[in-house]
Amino acid sequence: MMNYIDTDQLVADFCSLARIEGISLKERKVADYIKKELEPLGVHVVEQPIHVGGSESGNVICIPAETDPDKPVTFLAAHMDTVQSTRQLVPRVNDTTISSDGSTILGADNRAGVAALLCMFRIAHERKLKLNNIGVLFTVAEEIGLVGARHLDLSDYPSIRQIFVFDCSRRPGIFIQHCYGCLKFRMEVSGRSAHAGVAPEKGINAIAMAARIISTIEQGRLEDDATCNIGTIHGGDATNVVSSRVVCEGEIRGPSMEVIEKHSNELNRIASEVTARFHGSYSLDTSLAFAPFHIDPASDHYKAADMLIRKAGLEPKPIRYTGGSDANIFNANGIPAINFGIGAQQPHSNEEFIYIEDLRKITELVLIAATKNLG
Repeated sequence: MMNYIDTDQLVADFCSLARIEGISLKERKVADYIKKELEPLGVHVVEQPIHVGGSESGNVICIPAETDPDKPVTFLAAHMDTVQSTRQLVPRVNDTTISSDGSTILGADNRAGVAALLCMFRIAHERKLKLNNIGVLFTVAEEIGLVGARHLDLSDYPSIRQIFVFDCSRRPGIFIQHCYGCLKFRMEVSGRSAHAGVAPEKGINAIAMAARIISTIEQGRLEDDATCNIGTIHGGDATNVVSSRVVCEGEIRGPSMEVIEKHSNELNRIASEVTARFHGSYSLDTSLAFAPFHIDPASDHYKAADMLIRKAGLEPKPIRYTGGSDANIFNANGIPAINFGIGAQQPHSNEEFIYIEDLRKITELVLIAATKNLG
């Protein structure tokens, strides 16, 4: 399969794709690029609206002519958005890596996955390769909460064998076997305002209560390998006013819902005790950003992933991972999904880069997944 890949062409295509502006909910130009590339190859391309305010485009579903939707379908997936703008991207290519000039992100997360999938279709067309019963998904707004995957409708495909997602920042050969879940929370602490210089004893300071709560709860990496973080805090009106309201937002991540719920309950307990002591009050709202999942080594899709990686000449390395992806949503919806390493190094930063070798390897993985029967 590696002999089919023109490295110079692949690098050029990746750089062209990476330059396209496509932050979350603004992926119109990326979706149009995909349609322009695939429709001349005979691929049926459907854009599925997501009905989210501000969204310029929907998820893009690409189905080869030979795919029978009534038979088991394997989908390959990547997301179209980047976490920051790449409109001013200046790619820097040397013998081993692709990076930006340092003034923007590179966007390898996840344009490397998109480039590999588009390259697969082109090679299959040029080489007249017979494809498996596959489809390809390009989702929107992954970076702001897996929004596209949440709104994806795959009801036209009653028998989905598995979804292979190409989005993990680890290097090719690595895949996520066990992914953590994430609970977002918003805690509002309420006190009573008063003049801070004239009658401070009449006030109940919400900032003081919030500070006591934050200093009491455990944060960072916890004993059971969960994590807890207060990410934002807002409150107060003026220096001469006892603050009556503070809002804290954060997240709890854990390997299971039981662990996540344990730490959520502990936060609730501490907030209750502290605000009662101050004669204040609080509210705690939580929402599950994504559920954890675990891939059973005895399952068919785990074996398929293992075989795919070995066929590409790599050693399979299943890992535990704390970052979410579209695979969390697919698994939560009962569709077996595995996220593969693509090698986007230092993602979400201006120091992001990708090894050209890794870009070739993920393209090879995609080609094998699309053209070999993995059972």
